[in-house]
Amino acid sequence: MNESIAAFCVKAYTFLLPISWIGVAIVVLVLLPMALFKATRPAAGTGMFFSSYLFGLTTWFLGATVTFVTWGWVGLIIGLIFAGVGVVPIGILAAFISLKEPTLGFSLIVMVVIVFATRMGGLALMQSGSEV
Repeated sequence: MNESIAAFCVKAYTFLLPISWIGVAIVVLVLLPMALFKATRPAAGTGMFFSSYLFGLTTWFLGATVTFVTWGWVGLIIGLIFAGVGVVPIGILAAFISLKEPTLGFSLIVMVVIVFATRMGGLALMQSGSEV
């Protein structure tokens, strides 16, 4: 059972990662230039807002994988108790403390920053486009 949960999380992450990279390319190459023009800002903001969920899901599966593989059911359940998103901060701690892999911890931190930057940026663009 333990291996199947970890295997599912890894498969979901490896499936989502290339899609997220395509999402990053779309945000940078299409949506950010659209944000320069007032008429297309709401559409750019909407696209960025929804892409943040793709980035968040990818980050969540990596955090869940690291948490479960490192600290097992206890870490995963504690992470899920914190509104379901606690597996990411616990995964960051597990990467630094137990795995002694700071690059993995920093990768998770950067992924979290990308999630919140695209979400807040998307919301700001949607609101700035609606002001007349």
